[in-house]
Amino acid sequence: MAILLYYNWMRNLLVITQRVDEEDDLLGFFVDWIREFAKHFDRVSVITLAKGKFDLPANVEVFSLGKEKGRSKILWPIIFYWRLLQSLPRARGMFAHMSPAFAIAAWPLTALFGKKLVLWYLHRSVTLKLRIAARLCHTIATASLESLNLKSDKIVEVGHGINVNRFRSDRIWDRSHDILRVISVGRLSKIKNYETLIRAVYTLKNNGINLQAEIIGQPVMAPDFEYTKSLNQLVSELNLDQTVKFSGLIPYDRIAECYKKADVAINLAPSGGIDKAVLEAMASGNLILVSNEAFRRYLGGYASSLIFKHDDPVDLAEKLIALHALPALEKEKISRFLIEQVSQNHNLSSLIPKLAALI
Repeated sequence: MAILLYYNWMRNLLVITQRVDEEDDLLGFFVDWIREFAKHFDRVSVITLAKGKFDLPANVEVFSLGKEKGRSKILWPIIFYWRLLQSLPRARGMFAHMSPAFAIAAWPLTALFGKKLVLWYLHRSVTLKLRIAARLCHTIATASLESLNLKSDKIVEVGHGINVNRFRSDRIWDRSHDILRVISVGRLSKIKNYETLIRAVYTLKNNGINLQAEIIGQPVMAPDFEYTKSLNQLVSELNLDQTVKFSGLIPYDRIAECYKKADVAINLAPSGGIDKAVLEAMASGNLILVSNEAFRRYLGGYASSLIFKHDDPVDLAEKLIALHALPALEKEKISRFLIEQVSQNHNLSSLIPKLAALI
């Protein structure tokens, strides 16, 4: 009986994340991850800083530290360690999502109970907290080696986790209208380089191209708000108020519909990690244009047509015109190729078994 009980405990998983809310524009996707984890473990216990809207299987329990209720920060550590003591001894291991601080805080108990600590992380910057967490955890899982500037033999490349079924759409490329519908999704931050898109739209409009551009995202950090103000000023100066639309925050559970209405998704970030927003657009069947060379390995023979020079609105405009002029059958062919690339390399149903094996 004791052996059987021990085995059942080893089929449990403890997850730590910052927010469980399918409407959250940044972390809403993680609800899909939890659902997938629930297929591979008997019970999944989730400790989160805050929670919102979600619908999860019966074998998932979510414990919030209470940020969404305005609970005092003084109580957060007490609740955190209480939940750890409840769940960790019965778990096979712990999966910390995008939070080196949580991983560091949990490490004493994971070490005490002899549990594996796996950290998921991807970001351009390498902080002191990340360096400490890297020393304490067993494994650092990341989407691609380009997604993490840290050097460590603990890093494992496992791909992104895109719920392909959520974004799948049936597209009709021979629509009667000739409007080019462009979309770009991401935080309104200087590194996203939206001014290049705005200037490219200006060039296209002056060349008689009928188009609409939608930018989805919001400023988060203090410098982002000044940057957003400068983008709005640029749109006004170029007389693009009726052409470029800033849609602000769109809840994650509605973002797939935005991709489905667009023809081309544009990502203007420099070379680095694989941006999840681009993969979601590809899964939706959008044609894409990126300036990030890390995507070249997923674009095959279409790379020269789908990668533009970073910070070059003229090259972006030329690539957009070329894509818009393609015959419907060629657009459909590229669209299907991009969907297949995400399905093969970044499918959520393939990622979670890899993470489960690490844990």
